Amino acid sequence: MSRRRILVLLLLIAGLAGIWALQRKQASTEVTPRPLLYLVADTQRELERIPLELTRVRVEEENQIGEELARSCGLTPANTKDPEVNRIRDYVNEAGHRVTGGVKRPGIHYRFHYNPSESFVNAAALPGGQIVIGKGLLQLLESEDELAAILGHEIAHVDQRHAIGRLQYELQSRKLGLGGLYQLGSIGVKLFQAGYTKEQELEADREGLRLAVAAGYSAGGAIEAMKRLERLSQSAGTPATSPVEEIARVPVQALREYFRSHPPARERITAFEDEIAANGWKIDAARRPLAIRAIFLSDEAEEFDRRGFYDKAIRRFEDALAADAKFPRAKKGLALARWHSGDAARAATAAEEALRVNPESAAIWGLLARSLRPTGRLPLSGMRQSILR
Repeated sequence: MSRRRILVLLLLIAGLAGIWALQRKQASTEVTPRPLLYLVADTQRELERIPLELTRVRVEEENQIGEELARSCGLTPANTKDPEVNRIRDYVNEAGHRVTGGVKRPGIHYRFHYNPSESFVNAAALPGGQIVIGKGLLQLLESEDELAAILGHEIAHVDQRHAIGRLQYELQSRKLGLGGLYQLGSIGVKLFQAGYTKEQELEADREGLRLAVAAGYSAGGAIEAMKRLERLSQSAGTPATSPVEEIARVPVQALREYFRSHPPARERITAFEDEIAANGWKIDAARRPLAIRAIFLSDEAEEFDRRGFYDKAIRRFEDALAADAKFPRAKKGLALARWHSGDAARAATAAEEALRVNPESAAIWGLLARSLRPTGRLPLSGMRQSILR
């Protein structure tokens, strides 16, 4: 019998003896085995943690492990041909590295990856600072401060050794050394996406918020993000009542996966509020706009337009242009949605605006020509000179 099992057995015997003695004394307070079971479980967890602490991985090793895991999970592709995907990835990297300024382990090589799947409504931290965030989660955010809080949470999982500890535990449970990483197969991100203990998740919330605030972000961003996720979690179980709701909704299963791996949103909001009050941080500090939000709003608008909900498409494109006044796809989309809605005059005006940022687009010139016919406005040649001035 191993030493660990002997110690657990001794604790169990001692606890049962204590319960028997209390009952013999006819104690007035009800005595149950529950505290004993908690004690045994906590002791078992601590015993499992001891070898992980004794075999702590050096920073250099952790960086190498992270790079290997990122490669095996396909997180390190070359630049794509899609400029918007590259823009999102670069933006997330800039915000993420800003948040790492206050980490306790500066030797970790942080790198931030973007998963362009709408069904990936989550973020995950691998050892060595390899952090991935999905489109499904990014498109729910409305400020860079919210993004900073979420990235800060994942950075904290690395900085507090939660990520490398989880990997060590997984390897130990499979009787593998660090050289057996390849035997984990396709577990990859899923192992870390599954979440940590409740205590670790709340610790990552606290430390992540500290990192975000130290980087100059508003502490209120974390609360805003959690409140939005809370609203979504409450509506996730109700079926969509119209095609419009269906388009606007986040995949229910993906939301459930997120909330399975994290404490309830309400509990996290309360913890954030307590932490903010304890540190005297300003909850209403100015927020930074999410510079990539126009991309996600345009995605939704295009889907509305494709389904024939032209008024909603127009409003979404206008929201996208409010977020980024010169976003070419939103300008072109607005002109098309107005044309599809039957408003030739406003489609022509929107097409002119789209050509000011993308004057070489043959598709927009064609749309402008079609929308001008019923209006009797300037000949196309004169219009081209006017637009290109």
